[in-house]
Amino acid sequence: MNRIALALMLALAPGCAAIDQLFVPPTDQVVVTVRPDPIYEELVDTYVEMCAVSQYRPVKGVLGGTPGHAVMYLKGACFDEDAGYPRLRRCKGNTADRSSPEHGAGVSVNKWFKNVNWVATPGKKLFFDGDLGPYDMLDQAHYDRTVQKAVDLGMYKGVEIHPIPGKEDISTAEFVAYDSIGTDFALRFGRSAFCTRLPLWPEQLAQVMDYLNSLNDEYHSGKQEYNWSGYADNCVHTLHNAVAAAGIWKPKSVRAVKLRQLFNIAVPANTFIDLAYLANRYPIENLNKIRRDELQWHNLTERDWLPSGPGGLVKSLAVHQENELYDTKFRMLVQEGWFTAGNVKKARKLLVDGRYAQLDANLHYFRQRYDRILEKRKPNNWVDKLRGEDYRNDKAAYYAYIERRRKRLDELFDELAELDKKRARLLERARADWEKEMGRPPAPVSP
Repeated sequence: MNRIALALMLALAPGCAAIDQLFVPPTDQVVVTVRPDPIYEELVDTYVEMCAVSQYRPVKGVLGGTPGHAVMYLKGACFDEDAGYPRLRRCKGNTADRSSPEHGAGVSVNKWFKNVNWVATPGKKLFFDGDLGPYDMLDQAHYDRTVQKAVDLGMYKGVEIHPIPGKEDISTAEFVAYDSIGTDFALRFGRSAFCTRLPLWPEQLAQVMDYLNSLNDEYHSGKQEYNWSGYADNCVHTLHNAVAAAGIWKPKSVRAVKLRQLFNIAVPANTFIDLAYLANRYPIENLNKIRRDELQWHNLTERDWLPSGPGGLVKSLAVHQENELYDTKFRMLVQEGWFTAGNVKKARKLLVDGRYAQLDANLHYFRQRYDRILEKRKPNNWVDKLRGEDYRNDKAAYYAYIERRRKRLDELFDELAELDKKRARLLERARADWEKEMGRPPAPVSP
């Protein structure tokens, strides 16, 4: 079926229900859980992490939408506790402690918001895990405490919501418990997560923050209300366009003419995959293609940056397993359908290939790519001379960029080696302290 016919079908049945019909429901897939390397946090001060999270499946209650949900985490951008409504500010310093509110902030869009587009969660641990430890039981009491913590932190200060049928007089805490927890924060209470991290320059992070703040500024000013739409202005549109504000990819239209908007439908899983492929598979070996790509050529020449480079890693996190409230199957949320053919295969490849999921393997992968580019470099020949001076200057700028990236990789390997030595010293000191206090060495850990 061609795209025009598909668009006509959707036009006759607008909204999220119509979108759901395009996809086969998520299937239970066996996927290796890939967790981020803690060293990554010590090496990278500012990054964006785009995540697709699976369908919300409580033991009791209504299931969430089939396509799941999309969220964003920004390291280096923090929840502005002094603002009267959700806004972001630059974090105070840099920390690798993911539980610190000065580490960064999670960003999530909710369909019930009226005078804001998104809310922010301080710190990565609260955003993904809530207050749960890895072996804590998620029960109703813990759930209620986490709801209250979000309210006490002021995450929903100044936020108004559209009337919820049958719950028109709902309080803030009741709304958080009814709809927001597990969707806007504490994601792993009831969802699996698939994410792509991409390092950013500080000025790029500032552009993402400015875009997001401008949305909430406009809605909170009362100039217009936010009205969520499954196909015209959903969670993915906001996050995709926030990343686009940093020049990483082109923005998606929001609320365009109806038929045209159907070609800008945003699906959570697709965005996670698209960013992972851009971060790792963009053809940096092809100078001519980069020159024709206006956006990426601007990034290279004006920012000394391309999105495909070291550190664009993927991760997957299972729903919290000690759980009385939610289905704990680790679901592969990628949807097969006319919009996303082949994405299940792509997602599997990303999650099992060390080049895309492990920091050390990723650095070696890009070192090999840079080395091959430099090895194949040839001096200007008669063809280059015919192409003109602009081409020769562009060629020189391109190879100078590759040389700088290659040199930076050597520096990263040196930093990794120093971190390994530091960790080894800390481990040895901890072992010595244990032996001194206990009078015996610690027992060996069984494999």
